Amino acid sequence: MLSKYSNINSNKILLIALIIVINCLLGACGFNPLYGNQIGVDIAVEEQLALIKINQIEDRTGQLLRNNLLTRLNIEGEPKKPYYILDVKVRESRVNLGVKKTAVVTRGNLKISAKYTLAQFNINKSTAKPGVLTTSTVTIISSYDIPQAQYMALAALKNSRARALKEIADEIKTRLGVYFRLNPQ
Repeated sequence: MLSKYSNINSNKILLIALIIVINCLLGACGFNPLYGNQIGVDIAVEEQLALIKINQIEDRTGQLLRNNLLTRLNIEGEPKKPYYILDVKVRESRVNLGVKKTAVVTRGNLKISAKYTLAQFNINKSTAKPGVLTTSTVTIISSYDIPQAQYMALAALKNSRARALKEIADEIKTRLGVYFRLNPQ
């Protein structure tokens, strides 16, 4: 009976030792949270994101994307003294996927691409253009059902667009966060 309890205690000790070793290895691998403070950096990533002014984006899709970006980058709204400016161009296309023998479309894909450019904000317009810091394109494809009722089909497309724009805004925020983490200002 005594050997049974000693075996359980040795298993617990082994498990605790394993947990300690794993924690030490994770700490040594250089893992840092994206939105946390980094040693030697005065301004955190979220504070950098809050300094971005977002230019107006064309069309209703652009307005929705800009609103999503505003809520993700700076909860307090537009920065009073912006240090960066974000310019975004949006393109949207639709493709019909599911087509019945009667030529009725039942499924569609909505593809939205957003090309963004982050530059330093230039208060004095008479001087040279501000330098571009980073540029990239985010593309999201969102599938949706196309019911026979026209109103329901429009609602499904609107819902698909809203989901895609939220994903694009999240992806842009993540990419900008990575940029600021790798290039502290």
